[in-house]
Amino acid sequence: MTSRHILLLTLSLSLAMLSLSGCSQDTTPVADAPRAVKLEIVASGADQDSERFVAQVRQQQRAELGFEGGGRIADIAVDIGDRVHAGQVLARLDPEPNRLRLQQAEANVGIASADLQQQQTQLAQQQAMFDDGATSAATLTAAKSSFAASQARVRSAQSELALARRAVRQSELRAPFDGSVVARLQQPDALVGAGQAVLQVDGQDHAQVVATLPAARAATLQPGQEIAAYRSTAPEHGLPLRLRSVSTRVEGGATVQALFDSASAVAQLHAGETLLLALPTAGSVQPPSVPLSALIPSMGNQKMMLFVYRQDSQTVRRRQVDTGRIEGERVQILGGLRTGEYIVATGAAFLHDGQAVVPFHPATRLSSSTTP
Repeated sequence: MTSRHILLLTLSLSLAMLSLSGCSQDTTPVADAPRAVKLEIVASGADQDSERFVAQVRQQQRAELGFEGGGRIADIAVDIGDRVHAGQVLARLDPEPNRLRLQQAEANVGIASADLQQQQTQLAQQQAMFDDGATSAATLTAAKSSFAASQARVRSAQSELALARRAVRQSELRAPFDGSVVARLQQPDALVGAGQAVLQVDGQDHAQVVATLPAARAATLQPGQEIAAYRSTAPEHGLPLRLRSVSTRVEGGATVQALFDSASAVAQLHAGETLLLALPTAGSVQPPSVPLSALIPSMGNQKMMLFVYRQDSQTVRRRQVDTGRIEGERVQILGGLRTGEYIVATGAAFLHDGQAVVPFHPATRLSSSTTP
């Protein structure tokens, strides 16, 4: 018996059991509601013969925030996991030292301005006396030098005043962009130095994946090339990534950093998680495969069908495919699918063509993204 006959028999028995179990159900038609379905991306069969490299997920926008000047932390208004918006005050330094320095700078400006006025008056007197021949050129020159020095002292005092005002403004730590707090490195009443990290904030834009690859291996990759990545908790579900760039700097004489973007709106990546990149080896030409549970037999011929997810309409479309060898719980697909498409991995027997669905995302402790 051929593998195709075995596949047809297996799927037919499964459908028969489902039909019998549903005979006693109420058959009153109801309006279709979006059904949650488990999706799987169609990855190249080369991923099965591939080299695996560890990669780290990070947000494109990320920052370690610290105060421009040192001091005692008076208050930290946020904690790990809190959402923040651009411009929001996150922490404050004790305001008294900066306020006193501001008062001192304002007083120095007043002193310098008074001295400048006095030197200006003396210069005018010396100039008049010189014009009348009552004083020497050397005395006039000295008066001019004193006046110029007073002008410089005023400008210096004004600069110190501007710095003092800036220090008052910078005693408040503000969010540079919309995002969330991922680390709180200090506590209130702690003394911190200038630039010492207090909070770490990640943005809300798209996530990136960075991997350290052998330089020779990275040289075979091209920007825009799609690569599959896998989570250790779901090694059968590939996450499509697209190579953005490869660093020109070789670290340790052997490795370079490669940066990838997510190539799918469905795949949800979380900053800090670890992925395994599957870089196909040369000459690997195996066809892709899908789970047995994704296939249903066609009533009109000997071929198989499955459901392909359409991201634009959030519906599934039935499609006929050519199947090949059965490998454990998976079947090779010889034709009818393209790499990067999403198929319904389980529960295909309960769906119909054009049905509205939503991707199923397992709930996690840190999950906060909306379903696409």
